[in-house]
Amino acid sequence: MISRILQKRIEDRLFKGKAILIFGPRQCGKSTIVKTIFKDQVYLYLSGDESNVREALSNTNVPTLRTLIGKNKIVVIDEAQRITNIGLTLKIITDQIQDVQVVATGSSAFELSNQVNEPLTGRKYEFMLYPLSFAEMVEHHGFLTEKALIEHRLIYGYYPEIVVKQQEEKELLKLISGSYLYKDLLMLDQIKKPVILEKLLKALALQVGSEVSYNELSQIVGASYQTIK
Repeated sequence: MISRILQKRIEDRLFKGKAILIFGPRQCGKSTIVKTIFKDQVYLYLSGDESNVREALSNTNVPTLRTLIGKNKIVVIDEAQRITNIGLTLKIITDQIQDVQVVATGSSAFELSNQVNEPLTGRKYEFMLYPLSFAEMVEHHGFLTEKALIEHRLIYGYYPEIVVKQQEEKELLKLISGSYLYKDLLMLDQIKKPVILEKLLKALALQVGSEVSYNELSQIVGASYQTIK
C-alpha cells in the first residue's frame, strides 16, 4: 500500500464537528484513502452512483437521516456530486445529528464545491487529493528507484492504477482521459460538441508552455472564436 501524505491531515480533522470533503480527479485514490483511514472502524458507506441513495439523500429531513444513519458514527458518501441538494443534506447531518462524522468525496470538484459552499459555510474541512507524488513514491520504494523512473512518469503520470499496473499504461491512460472528456468536462456548461473539445485539448497540449490566442485556436480546431472562448 502506497502511503498518502494527505491521510494524516484528514485524520487530524475527524470528529471536530465539521463535514470532511475530499475533492479530486477520477481514479486518484479518494475511495482508497477513505477505506484506509477507516479500515479498523465500522462505517456507513453510501454511493451517489446508486439511484436509491440519491433518492434517500435528496430533499431529505432530520428524521429520515436519523433512520438511515442508525447507530453509525461515521458516514461516507462517495460520488456526492451526483446527489441533488447534497450541501443541505451534509449541513443537516453536521448540525442536527450529533457525534456523527460525515465524509463526502466527489470526482467532479467543480460540481460538488458549487453545491456545498453556501450551505456548509463554516461547517466543513476541504481537501484536494491529487494523483501520487514523487515524494510519496520515494517514500514507498526509495529515491534511486523513483529517480530511474522519471522519464516514464513524465509520459504516463502518477495515477495510482497506472503506477501499480505496469505494462497497461497506455490503455489505462486512454480510459482515464476518456472519463474526463466525456463524463466530466462535457457536463461543465453542458458542452454539446465533444469532437471540438477533443481537438481543442490536442491543440492546447501541443502548445504547453506557450502563449495561445482564441483566434489561433479557432483556426486550428475549425470552430468559432466564441466557441473556443
